[in-house]
Amino acid sequence: MTNENFFYIFYSIIQGVTEFIPISSSGHLNMIELIFVDLKERNFLYETTAHFGSLLALLLYLYKNKYFKHGNIKVNFFPIVFATIPAVLVGFMMISLKIDIISLKIIGITSIFGGLMLYFSDMKQFQRLELKSRVVKFFLAGMFQCLAFIPGFSRSASCIIAFRLMGEERRVSSIYSLYLGIPIITISFLSNFKDLKNIVIDINIIIIFLITFISAYITLNLFINFINKISFTPFVIYRILLGLIILIIF
Repeated sequence: MTNENFFYIFYSIIQGVTEFIPISSSGHLNMIELIFVDLKERNFLYETTAHFGSLLALLLYLYKNKYFKHGNIKVNFFPIVFATIPAVLVGFMMISLKIDIISLKIIGITSIFGGLMLYFSDMKQFQRLELKSRVVKFFLAGMFQCLAFIPGFSRSASCIIAFRLMGEERRVSSIYSLYLGIPIITISFLSNFKDLKNIVIDINIIIIFLITFISAYITLNLFINFINKISFTPFVIYRILLGLIILIIF
């Protein structure tokens, strides 16, 4: 295997582990790409395969866990689609205007800021916004989700913060963030896929898919099963430390 192959295997592990927990997969992947300056050209086929692996892991997890005894987690189709509208509009605007704000400094700052927001939203003393309409809750969370366009913030964290501020418990907030991830990850996958040409499936593609799929599925199970017990504090600490390290070193 070449250095590029090893890079994308590492890339796949990071994608699978970080995609669904509140530490920002895009921030980690952007950081790796910025640091690995010797990587001459991005392999979009490998990246698209990694996204596809994490998407299938998410769909399998949600399929096997449709009904939860703890809380009414089952969500119908409309709130999810409605909540995706803000992200689609912001994403279209950024592509149209060719807005590129990826930098290590921004990743460091947003990692810390997002960690602090996650911490305060999880505090028992924090006043909750009580809303009965699930559609309104999801739309507001969808607006929060747009913060993920800032590298390092985290789509998962932005959704969890929104749902926690609206009175949902940790596990329910985390599950809702997964549902909102379905259209976003699908759009990202299809966006990369349409730009691919001369697709050749080789052993590297299969390895990357399996690594991403397995790591994402294991992470999903561990995260959802233990989040009510461990709280979001470990993720807050990690985000703040990572942000400080980035700002100090780079």
